[in-house]
Amino acid sequence: MSWLIRILVALGLVLALVIVIVLVIGNIGTREEPTQAISMTVGNRTVTVAGHYKDMTQESVANGMKVIVDGHEVLITTDQLSVDDKTEMLEPDEDVTVYVAKDGNVQVKVVPDGQSATEIQAFPENEGAPEEAPN
Repeated sequence: MSWLIRILVALGLVLALVIVIVLVIGNIGTREEPTQAISMTVGNRTVTVAGHYKDMTQESVANGMKVIVDGHEVLITTDQLSVDDKTEMLEPDEDVTVYVAKDGNVQVKVVPDGQSATEIQAFPENEGAPEEAPN
């Protein structure tokens, strides 16, 4: 009879150890930096700033809003968007999403009403590079 009790105690300890291991692995695997998000209204459009930013300030300007995210200046007015002095015209029904990646890169997307986000093509990484002439 004592061997049965020992087997049951051993099985209980193994089960407890398995539960502890599963809980520890589950908690360690989800350690990711939290993201932040804030939405603001400028005229009839919604501006969302989201991602892994450390510092974000916003201030109202005469006809819009200026948001500075980790040193990147985003200026949204009633008809245009400017990111680090690169300007893009906006349609009246377009919303703006600014996402800051973990490495600090800023991605700006324009989201028309009822459609999915598309990246703005006016902000290429190699701006100013000479274009190739067609043959």
